[in-house]
Amino acid sequence: MLLLSIVSFLFALNVTSAASSNYAPFAINLPAFSKECLYHELLSDDDSLVVGYQVLTGGNFEVDFTINSPDGTEIVNEKQKKYSDFVLKSFGVGEYKFCFANSYGTALKKVEVTLELEETLNHENDNAEDIFANNAIAEIDRNLNKVTKVLNYLRAREWRNMSTVTSTESRLKWLSLLVMLIMVGISVLQAIIIQLFFKNRQKNYV
Repeated sequence: MLLLSIVSFLFALNVTSAASSNYAPFAINLPAFSKECLYHELLSDDDSLVVGYQVLTGGNFEVDFTINSPDGTEIVNEKQKKYSDFVLKSFGVGEYKFCFANSYGTALKKVEVTLELEETLNHENDNAEDIFANNAIAEIDRNLNKVTKVLNYLRAREWRNMSTVTSTESRLKWLSLLVMLIMVGISVLQAIIIQLFFKNRQKNYV
């Protein structure tokens, strides 16, 4: 938690000379057999779009994911994926469409999504010292991004493990109740059979 707090604090700093890559994931809920789409617009050919997602809870943790370019062309089509990351470049200026579909299982699934614009740096008017400083800051920024992604991945693993544990506990509870009912039913059936057996013997002796 302390490392995550440090990373969050460093990302909150406004570093104007570095690339804009402040990853701020958000979550969406996907009911069973539903589809949700997000939209993001690129205004320049020099920009790139960082896209990532990971399924936190729900059933088998698998969803379908598609990306469509501004002209409607399907760029990415993934089936039954738990997580993925993309950097979109050179697909044209305009509005991009990102869709998630929950087509596997009947459980509600929670998906954490990262959708951020990452602008390229322009060093044409910078001197050597500025370029060196900007490259150093950009390298630090990239390393922080890697740390954040690793932390997000570990957190997603924890969410999935906790979801599995909760599901297992629920199944064990219902299984225990079923076993108890079966035992009670068998006991009652045995008592009835024994009672009928002795009644039949008394009639025979009379």
